[in-house]
Order: sequence, then C-alpha cells, then structure tokens
Amino acid sequence: MRQKLLLTLAIGEAFQQLSRLTHPSLRAYASRIGAEFLSIEKQTISHTSPHWEKFRIYDFLKYYDRILYMDTDLIIRDDCPNLFDLVPDGVLGMFNEAPFTVRSKELMIDICRAYGVTLPWWSGQYYNSGVMVVSQAQRELFRPPVQEVCNFYEQSYLNMQIAALDVPVYELPYQYNRMTCVDQWTGEHRLASYIVHYAGAPRFELLPPLITADLQAWGQRRPAYQFTRHIHVLVSGGLGDQMNAEPAIRFMHEQVYPEAQIVISTHWPRLFVHLGLPVYQMGTFTPEPDTPYYTVNSLPGPDSTNWAVLSNLLCHTVDYCSSALLRRRLPVEAKRPQVLSTPVDLIRLEHLAGTVELDKVVLVHAGRHWQTKTFPLAWWQAVVDGIAAAGLSVCLIGQNADEPADKRGIVQVVCPPGGLDLRQQLSLGELIAILQVAPVLISNDSAPVHLAGAFDNWIVLIPSCKHPEHVLPYRHGSTDWRTRALYKRLTIDDVSSQPTDIHGVSVDFDVQDWSVYLPDPGAVVAQARSVYA
Repeated sequence: MRQKLLLTLAIGEAFQQLSRLTHPSLRAYASRIGAEFLSIEKQTISHTSPHWEKFRIYDFLKYYDRILYMDTDLIIRDDCPNLFDLVPDGVLGMFNEAPFTVRSKELMIDICRAYGVTLPWWSGQYYNSGVMVVSQAQRELFRPPVQEVCNFYEQSYLNMQIAALDVPVYELPYQYNRMTCVDQWTGEHRLASYIVHYAGAPRFELLPPLITADLQAWGQRRPAYQFTRHIHVLVSGGLGDQMNAEPAIRFMHEQVYPEAQIVISTHWPRLFVHLGLPVYQMGTFTPEPDTPYYTVNSLPGPDSTNWAVLSNLLCHTVDYCSSALLRRRLPVEAKRPQVLSTPVDLIRLEHLAGTVELDKVVLVHAGRHWQTKTFPLAWWQAVVDGIAAAGLSVCLIGQNADEPADKRGIVQVVCPPGGLDLRQQLSLGELIAILQVAPVLISNDSAPVHLAGAFDNWIVLIPSCKHPEHVLPYRHGSTDWRTRALYKRLTIDDVSSQPTDIHGVSVDFDVQDWSVYLPDPGAVVAQARSVYA
C-alpha cells in the first residue's frame, strides 16, 4: 500500500496556539484522504527561520510515496476534494500566486543574485509554498541548502530551485490555497474556497478570532457552502460613455454573473435604475466589512493596457466598455442601450413644451467638447435657420458643464422665431423623455445620440473625430437603422493611428478649415425634411 503523509509546521508558542484551532481541520482532512498526519513542532535542521523545516520533506520522502504539505495558518472545508487525486503523481502541485501579486519578479531577481544563479528560461511563475503536493520525483528539490537566504522565508529559494531544476508543476487553482491577494481579482469571499490560507494577515493576533468565526460560518453553510460573488462596477467617462456601458453591465447581470451581487457607482444613477441593481452616486459606496469586491472600470483611460490594445477612439464605445468589463464583445442583439423615461418625466416635459407638439419637432443638439467636436457657430446657425425656413419646428437641447474649465457643453446658436429653446432646462429624465418622443435628432458625437439609441427615432449624425459606425447606436441589429451620417471627411482621418505610434492617438487639435469636413447645412436640412416626407 502506498504511504501518504499530511505534513505541517507548528513551531513556537504563537503557532502552537493557532494549531489548536486549525489542526482539527487538517487532521480530519488527512483522515478523509487516507493520509497520516504529522506536525513538526521543533526546529531541528534550519539555521534561521523555522520555515526552512519544510525541507525535512527530503528525509520523509524515504518513507512516503507522496506528501501533502500545509501551513498551520490554514483551514480546510469538509467537502474539499482529495489533492492527491487532483495532482498527477510525479508532478509538483502548487498555487501560482504571480498573477495576483506584483512582487514575483523582484523576489526572483533578489534570490538569484544571492545564490549566484541565472534563470534565462524563467517564465514568471511564483508559487506559494503554503500548500504543496509532493511526490518522490521531487525529492531533490527539498534537499536542505547549505546557506539559508531568507527572501519571503524559504519561498523564493524554493521557486528558484523549481525553475533551475525544471520541475514539472500542476498549478493548483486558488480555491485550494485561498489568500487575501486573490480578493480584488475574484470578488469571492474566501470561504467560497476549499482551503483558506491566512498568510499575510496584518497582525497575527487577529487570526484566532477570525479563524474561529470562519469555521463557524462554514458550519452554518454546510453542506451547500454557497457564497455570493461581489462586483463593483465603476462607470466612468461622460454621459454618453456611461450610457454605452449600460449594455455590458446588463449582460453581466443577466448572462455572465446572474447570481452575483453587482453594485454600480456612476455620476448618473438615473441611467441604471431600470436594472434593479444597487446604484450609488460616484464616490459614495462603501463595501461591507470583510467583503471582497471585484472592482472594474467601464472606461479605462489612455494610460491603461485596455486603451493601448483597443483605443476607444478607434472602436465603438459599447465594444470598448464590454471589453473592459467582460473581456469580450457582446452579441449584436445585446448591444442596444436601454434607459427608461417615467410618467413624471413626460408630464414635466409637456409643461416645459407648452403648446409645442413634441412629436413633430426636430431636436438639435449643437454639442461642444474637443476642438474637433466643436463645429463653428455659423455652421450650426445655418442648420437651425434652414430647418425653421423649411417649415419645421426646431427644438434646441443641451446644457453647458457646471465647471467653466470643462469644455463640454453646447455652441450658443440663436433659437429661430417660433422655435422651442429647452437648453439648460431639462433634467436627465426629461432629456430621456424628449428623445423618446421627438421623431428626429440632429447632433454631432454627443450624449443625446447615445441616449437616443434606446428609442426608435431618426438620428442624423455629423461625425468628426470617430467613424460614424463607432458612434451611432446599435438598434435592430446594426448602426444603420434609422440613421444618417453626413460628412465630407473625418478629422480622425488626419490623425496618425498606426499601432507603432509611441504616444497613441489624440484627436483634440485645432481645425483650421471646417469646410473640408462638414457637409453643407442644406444637406442636413434636407435630411431632416425627408423624415417628414
């Protein structure tokens, strides 16, 4: 019969006290998997830290075919699978913590320098030595070193040897060595894992009450052990950017993480109330104590890896947000944004409109932002006056930013006689309501265009610094449905967007001659008239 051992260390008074809490869990697990249990409680071979006593595995492998080493500062759930079955015989089983931490490269450089070792083929793995499944084939790995250089105790030395000896490793999933460094990457409570390892606790004296509470929580959740994943979505960018994040958040909630607790932080909570999720004003959400959240940003900035791989200027923002939130593009039918007006919004809007029939107006939003988005006043005025001269009712919408330094806002065209000027008057809810009611919207790349994607009105877009297919909303399977993009040339066409450009893409530059880019105002008026033909 092949002999197996579950081995641990409990050296020193502090770990002896801790072992009274944790070793019953380890002993019970050893019994379930048919292994002997042994706790090393005296320092016999190490010259520095007791952690080097792990290298007694070298001698124990004379008597055991396989050894499962586990630190004393961990506990094991009673439904934990047999690690001897999970890890193939002859292969070392360990958890690679490198993807969850930032320290591995520096630690390996330091330990290799200390021992005069070079590892030209090291590929970045850094294994945690708190849980190890060891076979006879790895006996040489645990030969005690002549010199003990403490670098994360014995852990960095062991990793150096794994790489130097080219030891084959089966990478244990984090559920079999759950440490706090995993929290921010998963949003899972530690007790959702089979083995909880308390390495890295800020103060050792905190562990006994924490472990006691965790063992009690497991007892209360037995046998299902269900724990909710927690996700905190930071919705960033302008109003249009945040509207473009809605499809990905909805898909996350309905398809990817239907059982998770998803919390949204945004500058415009009104955009997301229809999802039935907790929505907080940006900066006001405080996570519950001892609850890990996976936090993800819907619009990573130009200094991020996301932007370097897929610039938001060169793709649809719905795709950029879904890539950032979910690492995928959504199915086309899922890309349409959703936002709802309320009866109160519609009543207030009717009051503002007075006698004007909103279902017969042409909405015009003369957006102002970057220089390449801010069209000349004279051009916008010609469009507005032309619409009025064609016998159509003009309704001006939009508002300037609260902060003078913020470039976002509207070009100050003069409202023609008989037109309806709702600039600076609409709440977000009322803006949503008028976009739902009015049959056509004319604008540049602006928030109303993206909000209008939730409805079936016509959208006449005057694009400049993004391709129209990257601006117009997805509706009924494409960006072409009830849309027109009118332009001669795009300003982004005059910007280098080669992937070899070191500084990336910027489209905010002074436009000397807008006639090269903008359509004739008469063409915009004709398009508005065609909606009513």
